[in-house]
Amino acid sequence: MPYYNKKEYPKQIWVSQIPEREVSLLRENLTGIKQTTFVLMKKEKVFHQLSEKRSRDIIFLSSDQFLLDLARDVDVPAIAYQKPEMDTFLHADMVVEGFEEVDMIFLQRVYERHFNIPWTILETKRCIVRELELSDMDDLFSMYAEPGMTDYMEGLYEYEEELEYQKAYIENMYRFYGYGMWLVFEKKTGTLIGRAGVEHREELNGDMELGYAIRTSFQHQGYAYEVCQAIMQYAGEELQVHLLHCLIQKENTLSEKLAIKLGFSYCGDREIDGILMSDYQIEW
Repeated sequence: MPYYNKKEYPKQIWVSQIPEREVSLLRENLTGIKQTTFVLMKKEKVFHQLSEKRSRDIIFLSSDQFLLDLARDVDVPAIAYQKPEMDTFLHADMVVEGFEEVDMIFLQRVYERHFNIPWTILETKRCIVRELELSDMDDLFSMYAEPGMTDYMEGLYEYEEELEYQKAYIENMYRFYGYGMWLVFEKKTGTLIGRAGVEHREELNGDMELGYAIRTSFQHQGYAYEVCQAIMQYAGEELQVHLLHCLIQKENTLSEKLAIKLGFSYCGDREIDGILMSDYQIEW
């Protein structure tokens, strides 16, 4: 069975040189987390431990650039606390000005990004939605090879060109924006059954488009509706996006029916790259 859900967690959170109030906020946000140990450390101990220990189990939080640099040198993911009064800008995997919204999910995603582990975006009753990684390429090509899969959307490039495209996509979309087109896996079998997600479109003046495609052999089972509903909720709650478009090629009646079922309304036509598209929109 494909390993479709690659969640990994740091086992230890090392904290040093952070104000007591911020430490208290972080502790409160991590209440009930059992898989990770919280360790408050003095600077000298951190220096000694990081100098001696190379471990993939740690995530480090500090306002001390010397310690943050040391963490980087030994490949430990690090989050910098940028004090408001500081004149210099700190450097780390992530920089925060407070810990009010730093919870285990936030720490996990910084940790995963550092080690190039694809994020699991969300789960539905039957599906997992996660970022693409390069080991998914064979499954992706297999899905696109099914009859009818590319009737109303572009196919993939040749393998090596698609590989380079996806490398750039991971770096420039996932790592920079934190969203994009994701992969959809069936929980029961681990099978790649589709792609879905949100992207900015120049043709929409920077507005976001909801995109979706379900493997031909898994269509007519409600997967697209289930996943798109969850993505719309994610876009609103996590990305603070409250306007989405669906651009649907003319004669693609199945996609039009799905957009309407999801609450989208037809708002006219757009010609994109010589193809006439119906523009469906929803705002909430």
